[in-house]
Amino acid sequence: MDNEAATNEPSLNEMADVFGLFSSNIELAGVLNVGPSTVSEMKRRRNIPPQYWPQIIAAVAKKGRADLTLEKFVELAARRARGEVAA
Repeated sequence: MDNEAATNEPSLNEMADVFGLFSSNIELAGVLNVGPSTVSEMKRRRNIPPQYWPQIIAAVAKKGRADLTLEKFVELAARRARGEVAA
């Protein structure tokens, strides 16, 4: 059984999956202290700049997700850069 099936949590296979860990752009904007339009633009680009990663990791950890780490963000960014996921 894979991790997603075992935990009923969405898997993190691409940067775009990180957005699904938040209920709305407004929630994520509050975590990052930016406007919702900034989050919308990140979502459109399917990219989260590295300066926001620690804040997102902390917020997701408070929700009980320990699988989003700096290492995971690096993996997701590398996969995107190699074109392994939809851009």
